[in-house]
Amino acid sequence: MKLCFNEKYFREYKRSKNSVHEPIPATYQTFQGDDGRKYFQLDTYSKNVEKNFPENLEQSSNKIQFDKETALKFITLLKKELSIS
Repeated sequence: MKLCFNEKYFREYKRSKNSVHEPIPATYQTFQGDDGRKYFQLDTYSKNVEKNFPENLEQSSNKIQFDKETALKFITLLKKELSIS
């Protein structure tokens, strides 16, 4: 899934209740797409993969892809929301 930064697909949503999640296994990779652009992909895995991590990585739970444009927008958002200078 490529992260989309537009009003239709990406917006702030405040839930009434939040909690900190337990850590889960994750990997990343970079690759060049058919469009010639470089992508950064973050894969997360279910908690039950942890027992065999990193051997059992064929089926990730979620994939998030960033091209340069979306990565820059995401970095700007993280800096703002987490007060990073």
